[in-house]
Amino acid sequence: MKHLFALVFLFVTALPLSAQTVAELQAELEAQKQTNALLKQRIQSLEKQLAATRNETRDLTTPVATTAALPADAKNDPLGDRALERALVRRGNAVLAPGVIEITPSITWAYSGRDAVNSTDESIIGGLDARMGLQNGWMIGARTSLWNRDISGFGSNDGLGDTELTVWKEIGRGGSDPSIVASLSYSAPTGDDFSQDLVPLGSGFHELAGRLSVVKTIAPVALFGDISYRYRFSDHFNGVKVERAPEYGLGFGGSLAITPDVSSSVSLRYLFEDDVKSDGVSVPGTSMTTGILDFGLGVVLKRDLFLNLNAAFGVTDDAPDTVLSVSAPFRF
Repeated sequence: MKHLFALVFLFVTALPLSAQTVAELQAELEAQKQTNALLKQRIQSLEKQLAATRNETRDLTTPVATTAALPADAKNDPLGDRALERALVRRGNAVLAPGVIEITPSITWAYSGRDAVNSTDESIIGGLDARMGLQNGWMIGARTSLWNRDISGFGSNDGLGDTELTVWKEIGRGGSDPSIVASLSYSAPTGDDFSQDLVPLGSGFHELAGRLSVVKTIAPVALFGDISYRYRFSDHFNGVKVERAPEYGLGFGGSLAITPDVSSSVSLRYLFEDDVKSDGVSVPGTSMTTGILDFGLGVVLKRDLFLNLNAAFGVTDDAPDTVLSVSAPFRF
């Protein structure tokens, strides 16, 4: 009985304490609800501000994205400014970016000494070359030249040389694989031929030429090789039908990027042609094997101007002894 009274006393004493504890918990819970409501309002406000900021950023960056989607040009193509790439374009081993135009004036001196006939052949050639990059890896170009040629024992002549039109197509982009460029050229006999003057300035034939070049870049070196085929349409000269055999070409070499603005190159090229036919009869001794060893140096003078120096030397009897040239491709 005594224990029962003790339990009742403890229960009655604890009632105020329990009631007080429940009231405190309810108050804390209400305070937490108010805090959560304030936090929710703050989060909603921040989300609205973030959405507005995103819209403003998208509006500002949309023109930039549009500009980036436009075709690349020389001013937006950092690789195109390097001497190595500029030299590859000059060789026809690479194409210009879409919309880029390159105009190239050049001056060339060529000399051949023929001991068998005790004769020398010396030419000074001023050339003008224009090229333009198109979409999808295409490039078109045209070239013409003015000649001053002197052959000892025959005389001299000066005037317009042959005119050439060329189209290039990049069919391999490079990267880890070699890049491949194919070209097709047409040459018109706009220069004096051997039937018009003892010192010809042109071939005298309409010509079609195809070329396939491959470039493999292993920085800082670019290795290249090419094969070519040239067909000359037969023609009549002074009532005689003259046919020149097709010409086959093979070349290879490499370019070295000394610095981003300076590159050097060396290449060896061979051209093979069988005897000329006159009224269907082969003319003995008219076949040719032309081998030329070429050394080049390219310098970027400024962003739009490139200087190209070349010295070539004949390694076969049918090749010119020495050819020196200077060209200055200008882009805009």
